[in-house]
Amino acid sequence: MLNFKRIIIFLILFIVLSFQLITFAQNTKTYVENHPINFITTGDDAIYEDWLERYTARREAAAIEKHFPKSKIIIGDIKGAFIEYDPISGIIEASINFDKIKKIRNQGNLKGMFIDDSKIYVVVEKREVDFPRFPEDIYVIIRGIYQSEDLCIWQTIDPPPNQADWDIYGVVLYGGDVADTHVGMVMFEADRIMKCLSSGYDNRTGKKITSVKDLKTEWDYYMSDDLKEGEEEWHRFWYTTQNTTVQYDPKAKAVLLKDGPLTIETERMELVNGKLESTFDPDCNSSSYKWTQFFQTNLDYLGQYYTVLYEIQELARWTVLFTAIYETGFIIDEIGIDQVDFPYTKTPSKTPVISVIQETTSKNIATDYIETYISQTILTGGVGLEQVNLEQTDLSDFKNEWLSKYNIGDQLVECIIE
Repeated sequence: MLNFKRIIIFLILFIVLSFQLITFAQNTKTYVENHPINFITTGDDAIYEDWLERYTARREAAAIEKHFPKSKIIIGDIKGAFIEYDPISGIIEASINFDKIKKIRNQGNLKGMFIDDSKIYVVVEKREVDFPRFPEDIYVIIRGIYQSEDLCIWQTIDPPPNQADWDIYGVVLYGGDVADTHVGMVMFEADRIMKCLSSGYDNRTGKKITSVKDLKTEWDYYMSDDLKEGEEEWHRFWYTTQNTTVQYDPKAKAVLLKDGPLTIETERMELVNGKLESTFDPDCNSSSYKWTQFFQTNLDYLGQYYTVLYEIQELARWTVLFTAIYETGFIIDEIGIDQVDFPYTKTPSKTPVISVIQETTSKNIATDYIETYISQTILTGGVGLEQVNLEQTDLSDFKNEWLSKYNIGDQLVECIIE
């Protein structure tokens, strides 16, 4: 009797499902609407590997690693919004040692930094390094934080001034004097890759990305209710350090990275009088927010396919610690280098924009009614390595431990400015 009931229930379900399939069918396709323009041939864009080859040749010709940029270090104590220091003993002439920076960066990822006897020491956690880590990158970061007009480093891909060009290209902007440097190129390429992965299509070729196993795109998180006929959605993705927690100790003059160096943020943008404006709305239920969670969780995995995703995290570590150590009463001032010898290499100023379309067609077979919904997503955003979340704590044990290890030759700690 029980089996008979199960058969009846199964038949009812089968009939209901069959009826739904007969009366309603839905087909979804995703495609690129426009053919991307090649800005590489005009010199406005650059493939990372090709750019890196040119940059490497220039830095080798300039013998950049033989440079020891001179700087003035100010060490004092934070008093409100200012640093109070002795005008004689608190100002030290020092050099940034590229050779030692290269050595310690090749040991692993930066995790901490401290000052002792007016010298700057850095501590790393061991990790295999399989991508370029140039010592002059740290000079660029220091210069951006302490000497540039922005007092931080950043990069964005923004819509061009003429709204008619918004579907054609994005304008690449750089802040903190990182343009034409390896730091700036890493920021741009990491930003570009993030945007390509979110849509599932490469912005230069217009082709679907098929090389990444188990890749999720923003479209995978769309719900049917999200689609509205003819809808065009603007939102931005960006890398940020504003949620990165750094422990600092003003007395010990030490800083320590507590968690991951980067988070990924998103928000909707609104078109107001021909200009895109922030809504300050992260919308945690949106497909874009859900995709950022996927991207951040899988950042290291995706780095296996795009090593620049490792690079941006490693550069962010140096950025947040040099930003945080200011709060211990430390400034690097008057940073100098022979500008002629620095291997500046033109970074992209434009990159193609593609319009990725998801088209969903619903057909009611019984009435022969067809309804098509088209959703278009266009992205902006960038990299903002400018703020950190500070947590004051006692780091004297951390400092003493690694100073002792330095004195016995431990390879995971190095003095880079003295």
